[in-house]
Amino acid sequence: MLDYKGYIDTIKLRAKVRLTKGGGALFSRATKLNNKKPDTWSYTYPLENTTYRHGYTKIPELVLSQDYNGSIKFYTHKDFTAEYGYHIYTQVPGWLYYLDTNKALTKTSKQLKAISGTAIYLDINIPSISGLFADTKFQDYIVGHYNGEPHSQVIWNYINHRHNLEAYGIRAYDVDAPLEPNDMNLMQVDIATNIRGRLVKDVMELVSVSGYYARKSMRIWNNTTADDKEGYTTYQSPNGIEFRRGKKSSEIYKFYDKELQVAQQYYDAIYTADSFTKNRAQKILQSTAEGDRTMLRYEVSLRRIASRKSAIERKYNTSGEHRNIYFTDILDNTIYSRVPGRILKDGLFNIFGSEIEKDITLLLGDTEMTDTDILQDNGTKGLKYMGIKYLLDKGMTNDQLWPYLYKTAGLNYEVVRRLRNELRENNILNNMNDSHTRTLDTLRGVYKDLK
Repeated sequence: MLDYKGYIDTIKLRAKVRLTKGGGALFSRATKLNNKKPDTWSYTYPLENTTYRHGYTKIPELVLSQDYNGSIKFYTHKDFTAEYGYHIYTQVPGWLYYLDTNKALTKTSKQLKAISGTAIYLDINIPSISGLFADTKFQDYIVGHYNGEPHSQVIWNYINHRHNLEAYGIRAYDVDAPLEPNDMNLMQVDIATNIRGRLVKDVMELVSVSGYYARKSMRIWNNTTADDKEGYTTYQSPNGIEFRRGKKSSEIYKFYDKELQVAQQYYDAIYTADSFTKNRAQKILQSTAEGDRTMLRYEVSLRRIASRKSAIERKYNTSGEHRNIYFTDILDNTIYSRVPGRILKDGLFNIFGSEIEKDITLLLGDTEMTDTDILQDNGTKGLKYMGIKYLLDKGMTNDQLWPYLYKTAGLNYEVVRRLRNELRENNILNNMNDSHTRTLDTLRGVYKDLK
């Protein structure tokens, strides 16, 4: 079984291409987006693993839709991407599409030359490299087609096996030759690793006391997730934060709670009529709820932004000599195999400074204070401290906690003030399991493991 164990996650590619064969080879393979009758779809691919989401057992090879400005978009449907692991998109001028589809017109050699000389752009997006290699459809393809090629070539062959760009008449623009992997420019590369045992709120609180980034450089968002009774619930505590320099930053550092996406991914199946699918989805939700739901994802997104130097070239060119970085470089070239780990390490250092390089201070079960220790050391006062810890563990941030106690819970302001001072002076919060020290120690462990 071919797999991928690197840190690279999302890859977005773009190429300037030309459309040969008058465009008809591409146009004839597409189905209009508003056509909801599967029996009338000419060119399709089967859906097996994601049918529970929408009820369809097949999906068009390509769909087309028209913008308000008249241009025609050709792309793979979101249901295809969920099943097969990649997305294709291109857009052609309205006049070009009209010229080919109007049967009353006979194209002249001049018009054919104009079509071939019109530059269009082709985008290929892979949401998750590791997800693609684990995908059932990709593994089925590997069984009969893999001959020892490098990762980038295997992915390229897989995409062209489903969407033959040469057969569509899509070719490289500058040389009028079949499109190759390195004809595609890297527009975005996301590098990520998973961290167990911490939540976004823990990192946000830690940044507020130990971070080197200003709060104004940090963007916070709240996710929604499925709820058994009310459909969708908006989480009050933050589920994602990102750091960037400026609105058009070419490098973005993110922390977000991954387990919320896992729960959301399977939830819609409960509302399908098929009892087997319903039972399977309910089991998935149950195991997700009972399992480890505190997986934090740390991600660095490198992008090519117009009017700015590409962060991809800047981060990968460590020798100081400028050279273009290609799809094959980031997946196959051993010279760059350590770069993703170094980028993740540099990101943690940029956010937390030299604190991230220090040794881990707490050892679980040794010097870390447990719930029992809190009660034994503080007697009846420990019950109050455990109430505070309970609210923090449920997702409330330190900034939200104290106003909540006297504004919403109705406690006396003076009592709340004394409790807060008591916890601070006696260093109680720092000794709890959900402390800043514990979060920083977790990140220190990740920092030391990154290579």
